Amino acid sequence: MDTDAGRGRRIAIVLGSGAGMYLSIGIVLIYGFSVFIVPIANDTGWDRTLVAAVVAPIAIVNGLMSPVVGALTDRFGPRRVLTFSSVSMAVGLISIGIVSHSLPAFTAAVVAASLLGAAQTGVPYTYVIVGWISARRGLALGVMLSFVGLGIATVPPALALLIAQWGWRSAFIVAGLVSMAITLPVALFVIRDPPVPRSPDRAGVEGDTVRQAVGTASFWLMLGAFFLNYFAAAAGSISLPVVLADRGADPAEAALVMSLVGLAFIAMRLGFGALLDRFPPVPLTSLAFLSPLAGHLILANSDSQVPVYVSAVIFGLATGAEGDAIGFLLARRFRMRSFGKLYGINYMALTIGAGLGPASLHVMAAEGTRYVETFTTFAAIAAIAPILLMLDRRTRSLTR
Repeated sequence: MDTDAGRGRRIAIVLGSGAGMYLSIGIVLIYGFSVFIVPIANDTGWDRTLVAAVVAPIAIVNGLMSPVVGALTDRFGPRRVLTFSSVSMAVGLISIGIVSHSLPAFTAAVVAASLLGAAQTGVPYTYVIVGWISARRGLALGVMLSFVGLGIATVPPALALLIAQWGWRSAFIVAGLVSMAITLPVALFVIRDPPVPRSPDRAGVEGDTVRQAVGTASFWLMLGAFFLNYFAAAAGSISLPVVLADRGADPAEAALVMSLVGLAFIAMRLGFGALLDRFPPVPLTSLAFLSPLAGHLILANSDSQVPVYVSAVIFGLATGAEGDAIGFLLARRFRMRSFGKLYGINYMALTIGAGLGPASLHVMAAEGTRYVETFTTFAAIAAIAPILLMLDRRTRSLTR
């Protein structure tokens, strides 16, 4: 029954989930980490490449925890998972600012914070949206996930201002306090568990089990496509402040490039979500997955600042499309029986790509001396993702 109260509740859930995603662990510790690299290296004397490489274990921990978070969400519901993790994530971020007196201590604190915040990701929030909304699901996912773009656009510049005013350690402490102030009320007062049975075997829920899903070519081709697209797109977008700094921009100006990534991300999330409700989703997603290829080619063939801003928009489009597509395609192909676990596994691929991509790019670029070869290599990697997505007939035949 679609009453006014029911519609109002669903709207509140979409917007509340979006508010939670605005300060998810990925926004602060992956996208936000880009503005910490140069200030930390300058303040401490630690090797810049080693500092930049810390983003890899952040994403790996988040990735490895995603299937666990998905299983917990299937079993206990997203509300309990999000309530606990909103507090634990804040504790982890505050700890970074307190204990980071050496590079090993900093790395350990960041990894611990990533572990403590592992459930503040798209896994439980997407579960909420998919579980409550069937009609216009693509648009609902797009609206919720557009808050990620808002976070990308505003959180890194805000962190850069905090770093300039009070130092990078204080910036982590403030980030922890603000994240809890937003995510805890959302979990307690807005999020409601969808009406999906949570018995251990979930036998009454339509769809594939995890074993059935991983036995299909569809699952592995989607997993590979999601990983490679985010590997290439995140490598480009998260590295842009450092690339701009190497091309002569000051740190505050360089941080603002993430606002362009975030704005493009928002536009793509809203527009792409609506398009998924109207057009065949796989060809549409494959077309969007060509964006990282274009972004890296632009960077490889330029050495000035303006092309960096152009590529920022392109990388934002790529990451925006993936967030909508991953939940949409998995729900259509495998249904809800094991959605949390399956989404968690795919989110693992996405977040590991988000960590390994930027870390690999910084290592290959050798502090800016080999940018052309590096961006060309990443363009070639990006080209594989849409091909994988189109290879499987079952996935390709999905309709809106």
